Order: sequence, then structure tokens, then C-alpha cells
Amino acid sequence: MPIFEYKCDKCGEVFEKLVSKSDAKVECEKCGSKKVDKQLSAFSASVKEGGGNSCSVSDCASCCPGGSCGL
Repeated sequence: MPIFEYKCDKCGEVFEKLVSKSDAKVECEKCGSKKVDKQLSAFSASVKEGGGNSCSVSDCASCCPGGSCGL
């Protein structure tokens, strides 16, 4: 199940929620309002290179030849 980030329209609380479906009804954890907006969230991915080195997509130059992990 994916974790989504939400922001409450009523109180401004930003929170994460593990949901079974992306269209699931989510309530604010602080005030209970059902008026919440799903936020765009950045994510990170790791790539293991041969010997177990890992690199993040944001910094491939340190571990992948030519600075490209092929993602």
C-alpha cells in the first residue's frame, strides 16, 4: 500500500497516510476534517551497483559511470 501526503484545508496540518486505494476517504489527523488535498511528494530510489554500493537518483555522479544510473 502506498503512503500519500495530505494537507488539511481547514487547519493546515500536513500528514502522511498509508492508504489501500488512492481514492480512499482520508480525514485530517488533527481536526478530523474530510477536506484534505493530496500533495505532490518527492521520492528517492536506490540502485545497487555490483559490489553493493548504492546511489540515489539525485546524486548518480558519485557512483554511476557518466553520472547516469539508467533510471
